[in-house]
Amino acid sequence: MKNILARGGIEFLAVLLGISGSLWIDDWSNSRSDISEEYSAFVRLSKAMEHDILNIEKELEKNNKMVDVINHLITNIENISADSLTLYIDQTQSYVTLMPQFSDYEALKSTGKLYKISDFDLLQKIIDLYDNKYGEIDRLMVEDKRAIFMQDEFFIKNYAMQPAKVWTTLKDAKTDLLRIKSDKVYMNYLVFMYKVKMQVNERWTKLIDEIKIVKNEIDLKKQNRAN
Repeated sequence: MKNILARGGIEFLAVLLGISGSLWIDDWSNSRSDISEEYSAFVRLSKAMEHDILNIEKELEKNNKMVDVINHLITNIENISADSLTLYIDQTQSYVTLMPQFSDYEALKSTGKLYKISDFDLLQKIIDLYDNKYGEIDRLMVEDKRAIFMQDEFFIKNYAMQPAKVWTTLKDAKTDLLRIKSDKVYMNYLVFMYKVKMQVNERWTKLIDEIKIVKNEIDLKKQNRAN
């Protein structure tokens, strides 16, 4: 009888150990899978952010040139020649264009892999960056285009225009030179465009800094996971 009980106890213990071992292996496997998916999310987000930083910097460089041209028109229009005026007017009809790389973030979010990121504070920063702070890009692009289109409409209604390198310019700058130099409405459009483009510089420069902060945290976590 004792042998039977002993044998039964051993068998029960063996089954229990087998189940426990199986559960431990499953937990270990799931943990490794989560770590792998978290690392993959870090890699994808870091590359996407690097891509966006470079593109924003490129557009800011273009925007800074526009700021210089518009500022020169505002402060020195009385001394500008007809030939220079046609060139400047053409150059002021360019707006910033940027397509952020949202695809990786959206894919990670829709598949649930974004939520494999175990650092809740970092996860919240990533979500806030993409869902809120990136909105500055679209908002200011809309404002920038609106300012340019308002100027275009003004020229179409009030001056004879012709095709130019970027867009259009005055058809007869020598005739219109004195008139446009004293045109207060045109000056107001220049001031408005200058204001919008300065906002682009300020907000997008700040956005680059915010992206870099989050990216640096991601890269640190990625390095730790790799080790």
